[in-house]
Amino acid sequence: MEKDFLRRLLQELGAEENDVVYTDDLVVKVDGSASTTSKLPFQTWKDFGWKNVASALSDLRVKFAEPLLMLVSVTAPFMDVAEEIIEGVKEAARRFSLRYAGGDLNEGIEAVVDVVMVGRAPAKIGRVPNPGDLLITIPHFGYTSIAYKFWPAAAHPTVKRGVEMLKRPEPIWPLPLLECVTASMDSSDGLADVLWTMAKGVDIVVTQLPTTDDVEAFAEDRQLDLEELVFNGGEEYLPVFAIRPNCEVRPPYVAFAEVRPGQGNVWWRDKPLPWRGWSYFRRG
Repeated sequence: MEKDFLRRLLQELGAEENDVVYTDDLVVKVDGSASTTSKLPFQTWKDFGWKNVASALSDLRVKFAEPLLMLVSVTAPFMDVAEEIIEGVKEAARRFSLRYAGGDLNEGIEAVVDVVMVGRAPAKIGRVPNPGDLLITIPHFGYTSIAYKFWPAAAHPTVKRGVEMLKRPEPIWPLPLLECVTASMDSSDGLADVLWTMAKGVDIVVTQLPTTDDVEAFAEDRQLDLEELVFNGGEEYLPVFAIRPNCEVRPPYVAFAEVRPGQGNVWWRDKPLPWRGWSYFRRG
């Protein structure tokens, strides 16, 4: 429901469906969340502020944009909560070398953080790949799915890794060659969401699960659905790039899917991928 509404709104505005807004040589991103739906039980208020900064940065970075300026609006029920959120924002700004230039502060019944980030882009990159392209990513999917379900057992190294990814994401992964990239997205609503979003007028055929031996072993030991863990997680903030087929795939990236002529389907093991990713307002 959320994505259908946004699609209709963008059509009304005559705006492109993309993760950022391009204007001349600048890129603008606004991102945010409310604590009642997005603050996890093991996150501090500082973590919550950090995560919202990382979320906006991830969308800029996957478009090869250099961040220039960040503004942050914080709504909170108490001043001490607002101070902790802002301290987390400042810590993220220092970690990612961002210029934090202020923002807005309000009182409300729950905590809400909105981040506006402005950057400079060397090129315009959309979401839709070309037939023949390969999809590449860093194969760390599944950890956050495990952390959502098993975070009280954070002593387990695989769960601990997922909790760390969720508490303070670090979207500072290396970038492939710009001239190789035809489309890109980051995974904040799950890998399945990325794949179905990219499959506009093309088919995407997943050839392998982009995960680790640790995730596979954990799933086998707990008798979990590995495919659901990989495709239907969220908040990984891992990049997915479509690259031209003649380009070399360099570590830490792996090629995990192929783009073929088609009608907008995502295929896994000769069947349409059943998962669609996270979405708000499912009860509306």
